[in-house]
Amino acid sequence: MGYARILIVLGLATLVWIVFGQTAHFDWVRYDDHDYVYRSGHVTSGLSFSNVAWAFTHFHAANWHPITTLSHMLDCQLLGVNPGLHHFSSVVVHTLAAIVLFFALDSLTGKIWRSAFVAAVFAIHPLRAESVAWIAERKDVLSGLFFALTLLAWSNYVRRKSVARYLIALVAAALGTLSKPMLVTIPFMLLLIDYWPLNRFQKEKIISLVLEKIPFALFATVSAVATVLAQHGSIDTFGFSFPLRFENAIVSYAIYLRQLIWPVDLAVLYPHPEKFVPFLTIAGCAALLVALSAIAIIYRKRFPFLFTGWFWFVGMLVPVIGIVQVGRQSHADRYTYLPLIGITIAIVWLVAELTVRWRLQKQIGAIACTIITIALSACAYHQTTFWRNADSLWPHTLAVTTNNDGAHLAFATSLFAEGKTEEAIAHARAAAEIRPAAAGVYGEIPVGLEGKPLDEAILFWSAQVEAEPNKIGAHNTFGVLLVQKHQTRAAIEQWETALELDPNDGNAQSNLAWVLATAPDASLRNGIRAVVLAERALKLAGGINPILHRTLAAAYAEAGRFDDAIATAERGYAFAQREGNRELADEFVAVLAQYRQHQPFRDASLELHED
Repeated sequence: MGYARILIVLGLATLVWIVFGQTAHFDWVRYDDHDYVYRSGHVTSGLSFSNVAWAFTHFHAANWHPITTLSHMLDCQLLGVNPGLHHFSSVVVHTLAAIVLFFALDSLTGKIWRSAFVAAVFAIHPLRAESVAWIAERKDVLSGLFFALTLLAWSNYVRRKSVARYLIALVAAALGTLSKPMLVTIPFMLLLIDYWPLNRFQKEKIISLVLEKIPFALFATVSAVATVLAQHGSIDTFGFSFPLRFENAIVSYAIYLRQLIWPVDLAVLYPHPEKFVPFLTIAGCAALLVALSAIAIIYRKRFPFLFTGWFWFVGMLVPVIGIVQVGRQSHADRYTYLPLIGITIAIVWLVAELTVRWRLQKQIGAIACTIITIALSACAYHQTTFWRNADSLWPHTLAVTTNNDGAHLAFATSLFAEGKTEEAIAHARAAAEIRPAAAGVYGEIPVGLEGKPLDEAILFWSAQVEAEPNKIGAHNTFGVLLVQKHQTRAAIEQWETALELDPNDGNAQSNLAWVLATAPDASLRNGIRAVVLAERALKLAGGINPILHRTLAAAYAEAGRFDDAIATAERGYAFAQREGNRELADEFVAVLAQYRQHQPFRDASLELHED
């Protein structure tokens, strides 16, 4: 392999661990971590034949990425449900991704030191913090590793064609796509690589190059269809018109370029502006994109790396640029994990070519690369510290963004789990003040609205239900708000409607089960049905959700099955303690005392006060 390459590999590994090794002592941030790992019964129970089959035949965390799911299962099998060790695994995978990327670029271009610097920027840029330090983003580092392996395998195939080498590249690409569907762009990427640095467009027929990518495109199509099906409840325009989404996409491209050069005020969640930006801003961003595209096209013969690098960046971002809106974010750091490699290649190769005649080019280049690497490492280390836990992540996010109702709600969820109820309610109310649609329940946080904010939220969701009667989430949220208004019968109607639309909707099942089990009004209670609903909801959630254990225990108690109520509450207490939810654990202690005395639980907040 040569001493230079050995030193580069050791250097890349050292850089990654200096920056991200700290995460081995980090906690869950609770933002999607529960869906991906610690509240998924299939994941926490580790690898088994049935769990592997489940990973390939079911959606997980509103996605179909079975390889990512299997990686989480493997972690739980070998390391247990320990956040520090799961972080450790992510850093290992990211280290391998950076090293393989270096070998791939070196193999493709024959430029060892340029490839090393591009790999170093990829490894320790501050934008990588989200992908590496967030356990729920394991799909990023996995897809990055398999993408780099695809490039390396493709380089080997082109230089010495064989069926075996082609299949290795195809399998690597398939595994990458099964790790994160963003890699549906691989067929396009391979064509760019064929253009430069492999120069195949000058040696082979274009039609043959295109046909060669058909198997890759088939994998991409399957992944794309599965993703649309998995995210049908998340893909939503949120009232954003196409012109608004298109405008945000243009601005986001410009923001990503700025963040590459000047990575400050990075956050886990950037709220969508939800309004048109000033004309000069959008015009400037559009002009920048057009100009850079024109330069890449015009100078493609003299500087072919500009063409490949620029359209690598543009093309890989297409699935996540916001034309199809998933969530309310305007853009995200994690989306840059692979696309910015292209821009980095373009910049590094351009600078190297323009300075090739400098007398001290190598010395100046080495000094410049060292300074840049040290600066990026220091910034990335600092950015990573915010991912220590939710108490450091969300205050930082709120400090560097404005009108961020999503961050307020996520922080409220974490505070509630820590038993800091008053602070949780304060942040939930702050979110509701920013957006009435945020009122209701977020995760497990009752917003606790009162007076005018509650009335405004009810009016908003009433209109939503009327406008989109088949939207299950709207019925669920509207029902929760009606309960807070003490209109319990009306709330039950909303949840019944949600179950008519989808009998397996876990939120409607759990909400309705709780009311049927604990309502003070005897005419509303139905312990037998509450048990059926709560058992189904808990099974759908993987069997380890403490909130649903509380609901099922209450249902058993209402049905007179106190031994089952006690056993269920004890399991829920253990899960609540494991998650650090002290307030919920205390609630289990209180209700256990009642169940042992054969007394069912009654929720005073469900007292009727029909308007």
